[in-house]
Amino acid sequence: MAVKAMCIITRSEEGRGAYAVRMDNDENVYFPLSVSEALELEEFDEVEAILVKNDRPEPAWRAIRARLPLEEGDS
Repeated sequence: MAVKAMCIITRSEEGRGAYAVRMDNDENVYFPLSVSEALELEEFDEVEAILVKNDRPEPAWRAIRARLPLEEGDS
């Protein structure tokens, strides 16, 4: 089952994807390379993501889609 959650990027490595923490429950999230490169994710970015349980025990979640939240004043 998929869930939507806000995440904060904690580590982003070129060519290796990114890692984040869910803001609602502090569980770890992996952002695959394709997602992290498309959004040019960097540490401390806030991201809204659709997550699924990861195939591996750690991190618990894997992002399958993501977007940067709109800034106030953006339309």
